[in-house]
Amino acid sequence: MLLSAPPSVDLRLLTADDWAAVADIYWDGMRDGLATFETEVPPWNTWDAAHLPDHRLVAERLGEVVGWSALAPASTRRCYAGVVETSVYVAREARGLGIGRALLEGVIYGAEAAGIWTIQTSIFPENRASLALHERCGFRVVGTRERIAKRDGIWRDTVLLERRSEVTT
Repeated sequence: MLLSAPPSVDLRLLTADDWAAVADIYWDGMRDGLATFETEVPPWNTWDAAHLPDHRLVAERLGEVVGWSALAPASTRRCYAGVVETSVYVAREARGLGIGRALLEGVIYGAEAAGIWTIQTSIFPENRASLALHERCGFRVVGTRERIAKRDGIWRDTVLLERRSEVTT
């Protein structure tokens, strides 16, 4: 039996026209309880204002948006202008195909080209797939933040990871 390669994935900038698909993927990640403390998808204008316009990608497979990644400022303080937080979400039916890696590598490339020196993320320890993905893409574990916040009334830990640009090493 000859297996064919999965359809290729195209990355492009995320636009307002993608919001319905992006919001569905985001909501799916929220429902799992492994991806975020958020429990409601914000409206486009709120999400748009919180994320850097030049650092948002969608992955398309067979003409359908199957994942997204974006960078948000870690702080509004000027001294942290080169420090961002990343988000990566992949549609349930498209997981395990390398889409998360393509999206994460895409935002890393764009961030480094723009002079961003640190990309950080916080991941629930139970989200082993996301932890492994980030470590494969050069992130290192900084530590565990115990009982950092509540999700559905339950205190949760997060693993803090960061990736430093070669400019800072």
